[in-house]
Amino acid sequence: MILVLGIAAIYIFIPPKIVITNISSAEATISGEFRYIGQEENWEKWWRDENGKSHVKGEPFTYGNYQYHITKQAYNSVGVEIERSGNKIPSTISLVSYSLDSTGAIWVCEISAPINPVARLRIDLNASEMKKSMTSVMKVFSAFISNPKNVYGMTIYKTTVHDTLMVSARFISPTYPTAIQLYSYFDTLKQAISKQHGTAVGFPIMNLRKMPDGEFETQTGMPTNRLLKNDGKILAIRMPPGLFLTSDIRGGTYSVDEAVKQLELFVTEYSRIKIATGFQILITDRRNEPDTTKWITQIKIPIVP
Repeated sequence: MILVLGIAAIYIFIPPKIVITNISSAEATISGEFRYIGQEENWEKWWRDENGKSHVKGEPFTYGNYQYHITKQAYNSVGVEIERSGNKIPSTISLVSYSLDSTGAIWVCEISAPINPVARLRIDLNASEMKKSMTSVMKVFSAFISNPKNVYGMTIYKTTVHDTLMVSARFISPTYPTAIQLYSYFDTLKQAISKQHGTAVGFPIMNLRKMPDGEFETQTGMPTNRLLKNDGKILAIRMPPGLFLTSDIRGGTYSVDEAVKQLELFVTEYSRIKIATGFQILITDRRNEPDTTKWITQIKIPIVP
């Protein structure tokens, strides 16, 4: 009788189709989260195994007794195959935007339970273990994606600009401007400031734009202690104080250009409104420091408060 009741309980409490669901949330935009959950090459950046070790490139993505890999992509969802001992189970992670900077991830997979009661019980126990593995994977991912520095590769913060008066000049070059070209213009701006008995304050500023024909248009600027007058092609500018998204970048021009792209992406994904084109403040004098890894550049984008 006890055996019969036990077998009956297995059929009553373990359905023919076992559904495993994990729901998690993160403080991130849905597009930022999808880039890191929907592209397996980005799993390298956040994946940790059950011992907290980073993933070894070329090895399967493993947590506990389970291996995971992407099988397909759709709009804000991704198919993930879960494998154990040769058994492969399809699953789907779907993202839901709760708000601009809050995203939920719903991970679902279904397992058919066999008729045999012993095998059915074993499948149910394996499903419980699989759910724990899935929950642990998403816990690691949510912690990673909730930090904007992990998503955009830099710390982004808000500032205001105090040096609002400057002189500025533009030039066009067939290739990316060299440090010698830039500082030649910065020196010219300093001379124009001295000519009007002003004082250069702060660090030099630049903005770069690649034009359709492949040439580069560069606007240079030098903050001053007071408003000056236009002097030929050198223009006096008053930049209204305002709110800026800012990041401090260490590295050469490639690192800075990539950081600018990421900051622009941050503005787009967080639906911030740009007031004007962003610019760079050259903290390090690039003429005196040949090692580009030591260059420090501050990038800024003006936004609506």
